[in-house]
Amino acid sequence: MTHTKINKNFLIFLLGILAALGPFTIDMYLPGFQRIAEDLYTDEQHVAFTLTSYFIGIALGQLFYGPIVDKYGRKKPLLFGLGIYILAAIGCALSTSIDMMIGMRFLQALGGCVGMVASTAIISDVYEVQYRARAFSSIMLVMGVAPLIAPSVGSFFVTEWDWYVIFYFLAFFAFLVMLMIQFFLPETSQYMHSNKLKINEILKAYWEVLQNKTFLFYTLAGSIAMSILFAYISSASFIFLTYYGLDKMTFSVLFAINASGIISGSYLNGLLTRKLNYIKISNYASIILTILVLVILLIVWFNPQIPYQFVVVGLFSILFTIGFINPNATAASLAPFTDKSGTASALGGAIRMGVGAMVAAAIGMFQGETSLTMFLTMFVLAFCTMAFLWVMPVLKKR
Repeated sequence: MTHTKINKNFLIFLLGILAALGPFTIDMYLPGFQRIAEDLYTDEQHVAFTLTSYFIGIALGQLFYGPIVDKYGRKKPLLFGLGIYILAAIGCALSTSIDMMIGMRFLQALGGCVGMVASTAIISDVYEVQYRARAFSSIMLVMGVAPLIAPSVGSFFVTEWDWYVIFYFLAFFAFLVMLMIQFFLPETSQYMHSNKLKINEILKAYWEVLQNKTFLFYTLAGSIAMSILFAYISSASFIFLTYYGLDKMTFSVLFAINASGIISGSYLNGLLTRKLNYIKISNYASIILTILVLVILLIVWFNPQIPYQFVVVGLFSILFTIGFINPNATAASLAPFTDKSGTASALGGAIRMGVGAMVAAAIGMFQGETSLTMFLTMFVLAFCTMAFLWVMPVLKKR
């Protein structure tokens, strides 16, 4: 437990705002895909690669920041990364080709992902092991406002001005977050060191973390569960705007409804962890998730023309259940570490985003003409999540 004096309620709010930058960056420009494709003389499939490059950037960037936040603490790397994010967001707004935008999105991710590493490490600094799952759930509640309003705000910007205004807004938002961190966030790390960062030592530290079975299995379980969300995000624009032919405002409302699913699940998870073991919660939630996705998949399989309202209800239920898995799996994966919490946080985040990037790319390549591809992918992911969560207790007994 750190000796840093800090208001924990304010800390959750600040880290939630910082975490909200990710959903804003991903969700806000989705309604502008068609306009971006027109302006950059390409198609929506190529615009979708800006999502893939963003996920790849987050995965690689977190590996870079892991040792940095262990050496220099949490605050300085946060300010540095957000500075890169702001410049890259402006670069996205000024993009004149799809290749330039893909590159700028990659840089935007490299800058912004520091928030994911540092915020997870800060929770490990400030909270004892048994309270971390609740803290992660609380952060998800605060950041959950972002996916509720991001597509609507993005639709407004696209309709009233143009898609590039979205990226100017993101730059401004990140600047405000920088100011809050500079003036209100104390340094929480007790394990900063003056040793030089050597590649072989960094790789050795990552390897030591990766060899920890508790870290590996819970990270894989949480990553695969979270990639169900990426499968949804990558498919949402096609399914609702192209396949069902809904307008942008309706799409924004439906996106908000589905996003509220994971928020509601995270909120209830936070309440349940006060009375029940957080690992048991995630284990049983994974069984419910697998059965739920299987039922929805079979219904869509035998009735591809099913109304979009059913798809929305199904997605809400799936995302609601994920809210009981991801925060708990993240907390469990970091439980074995103290002085290497930054490294473990970075590696875990890189694995999560790496899995997410692969799922997003696969959806883009194999997207069918209905929602079947999405739900089939989700079922495979849900089953794998359940497998990893239930194998871990068996390994612990050995």
